[in-house]
Amino acid sequence: MGKKVTIRDVAAAAGVSHQTVSRVINNRPDVAEETRRRVWQVIEELGYQPSAIARSLVSKRTHTLGLITADFSDYFFTQVIVGAEVEARKHGYFFMLCSTERNLADEPEYLRLLTERQVDGILFARPSTEEDSRHIASLIREGVPLVTTAYWLPGEKLTVVDVDNVDGGLQATECLIELGRCKIGMITGPAGWKSVNDRTEGYKLALERAGIPLDVSLIERGDWSYQSGYEAMKRLLEKAAHTTAVFAQNDQMAIGAMRALHEVGRRIPDDVSVVGYDDIPAAAYSQPPLTTIRQPMQQVGEVATRLLIELINDPAAERKEVLLKTELIRRETCSSN
Repeated sequence: MGKKVTIRDVAAAAGVSHQTVSRVINNRPDVAEETRRRVWQVIEELGYQPSAIARSLVSKRTHTLGLITADFSDYFFTQVIVGAEVEARKHGYFFMLCSTERNLADEPEYLRLLTERQVDGILFARPSTEEDSRHIASLIREGVPLVTTAYWLPGEKLTVVDVDNVDGGLQATECLIELGRCKIGMITGPAGWKSVNDRTEGYKLALERAGIPLDVSLIERGDWSYQSGYEAMKRLLEKAAHTTAVFAQNDQMAIGAMRALHEVGRRIPDDVSVVGYDDIPAAAYSQPPLTTIRQPMQQVGEVATRLLIELINDPAAERKEVLLKTELIRRETCSSN
């Protein structure tokens, strides 16, 4: 067995003092970014493993973050988690992950477990719905460092990182309007979700700007699944066969809607243009490839984690509301040919 690498070995290789290495390991702010990167590079090259117990005693921190999500199978939130973990590692943190499997009644129990394990802060990666949120409000008032992604709590000072879903819905609908479509259907997600309300607001805003009257008979609701998009499209065609375009509020529902259109002989994009939302991997491989709104999912996780660590380092830091921009990805379901 080789000699164990010490903090002084790291300091010598990085050309800094062992006190500077300690400050980097403990994520102290008083270190230049270039120095921080160099020290972490040397730590990785030498395989140095600082004692977690010693770090905790010195810094009064565990360098562990809690993350609660609603569903590990949800593509949006799994990508948020990927971005969050990448950012956490840059700062010497790791996440303890919990999933309620969409049973939000389990959140208080997970919060208790995370606080018992003395996590330094908590990231909520779950949708903003009308479910009870008193336990989250209590954490905020207790001063627990906490950041949410896509979750808003009116009346509370809360750091939130989300996507500009109003603008996303606007871009999706304007793309269809630019093709000359005016009978534009929409398949929404479940009731009570803020993202659904925001995307719907963007849809309505685009129609208003184009002088197209809102026709509520062209709106159907789904539950984010392929099957619900398929069934919603069938209902839409039964009552509004003249529909010439569809904005589905996620890609799964859009692909389900495309199947329903294929079954009745409606050609895409000749007869009906389709836009989805998210840009999941399957979107590029659907037939035809799906035009969609890309969400910066990993960036949401990165920014949220960075802000959470800022709150840990400075509990008095200003709470922020950050909205990241979406991007229209044009593919063949909105071709003008």
